[in-house]
Amino acid sequence: MKNIKIYIFSFILLTSLSFTVLAKQVEQDNNSKLSVEADISLEWFEKEKYYLAKGNVILKKDGLTLKANIVRANYNVENGNNVLKNLIAKENVILTKAKSKATGQYMTYDVAKKIAIISGSYQTFSSPSGYVESKKIIMFDDLKNKAEARGDVKIILSNKNVIYADNVQAEFNAKDKSLQKATAKGNVIIENQQKRKKSKADKGIYNSLDEIIRLSGNVTIINHNSIINGSKGITNLKTGKSNIIGDPKKKKRVKGVFSPVKKLNEENKIE
Repeated sequence: MKNIKIYIFSFILLTSLSFTVLAKQVEQDNNSKLSVEADISLEWFEKEKYYLAKGNVILKKDGLTLKANIVRANYNVENGNNVLKNLIAKENVILTKAKSKATGQYMTYDVAKKIAIISGSYQTFSSPSGYVESKKIIMFDDLKNKAEARGDVKIILSNKNVIYADNVQAEFNAKDKSLQKATAKGNVIIENQQKRKKSKADKGIYNSLDEIIRLSGNVTIINHNSIINGSKGITNLKTGKSNIIGDPKKKKRVKGVFSPVKKLNEENKIE
């Protein structure tokens, strides 16, 4: 969970770029150029104040590339200039920058609020640091420094840990966008298949100040064939040590079943 800050931060950078103008004839500022290509059409609806591109649309700006079958840009006229209000991309949406990539079927981006939402039956985000997928939405709020993924969320970290949850929320430092806190809720599972370790809980909270994951609600920690159950659990990412406790007030005790780890002898090893 420590590396969550890297890929979520990367995606916020990816989606927080402001598009100033999108049109058949684009007015470009002195610092940045925007290009748009489409197989079928690139239309300007002056009265309705929007632009519409259809057919394998490719939009490029500031190292960012947006691909989709349909892209619509709604704008306002301010001081004689067309200033983009929001961006809508539909069908086979692919958003890339450097080594980061996001995919989905529907994406909206609010330029003023700097909120990007990718929604649909299936959306993903991948970077060298990890991978996240969701069956509802992935949302990024650059002004409030928050991000959220909902709907059968799956996160694969570069250290091979896999996190599952119904909902994952993250909060970031306003200055450097580093992760301050991440909260996973609903059917939380943290799994490492290679080490045969798994933690389950109703809720998991990661705090960057102490690098500790705190689990609560029906906590289960599985290590090989050993199982420990309790009300709360703590995992220290620095030391790798885990601790699970009960709840005396609710008369919930810690319970464990410990099984020896079987090791293959030299004769039974597979060459």
